[in-house]
Amino acid sequence: MNTPAHVIVGALVVGRGRLAEAWGPITAGSLLPDLPMFGFYLHQRLVAGHPERVIWSERYFDASWQAFFDVFNSLPLIAVGLAIAAWLGRERWLAFFAAMAVHALLDLPVHREDAHGHFFPLTDWRFMSPVSYWDPAHYGTFVLAIETLAVVAGAIVLMRREPRGWRAVGAVTLASYLAFGVFVLVAWSRGAL
Repeated sequence: MNTPAHVIVGALVVGRGRLAEAWGPITAGSLLPDLPMFGFYLHQRLVAGHPERVIWSERYFDASWQAFFDVFNSLPLIAVGLAIAAWLGRERWLAFFAAMAVHALLDLPVHREDAHGHFFPLTDWRFMSPVSYWDPAHYGTFVLAIETLAVVAGAIVLMRREPRGWRAVGAVTLASYLAFGVFVLVAWSRGAL
């Protein structure tokens, strides 16, 4: 899934009941698994000067980068964080790690060759799904349609929610999603992807 979709779904799944006020930790937990990838992209594009094709077909699959991504997508490590937060009674940290778990669980069924090591450090095995969130040859168009509907509908729900922090999360996430869509369309039209 694309990062903004993780924010929306994490907010809708985790940001209920007693955790409804924890919009900041839930948003941060929804974002954190993908943040290393943004750092990777900025480094590869701005520092190393690689073109889009090289970044996503070669550099992304470098073992050291994959290990770095895996730390932030590891279900066992997230479970440890959840257990510690629950044991200490830290609800905001519980919300943060629960949002990370939702993110990882949503990525698991929609990543093929770009799968994360969701079971790091217990194993380096990666679940290679038959479904891809981005590749039209593997239902990517269908997944994108569902994701887009979820983001738009979810953002509308959040923009009507109290406290006001959820409204900002919904509005900023929807704007980010639309901006990312424009970026992808421009990159594809130029043959960069």
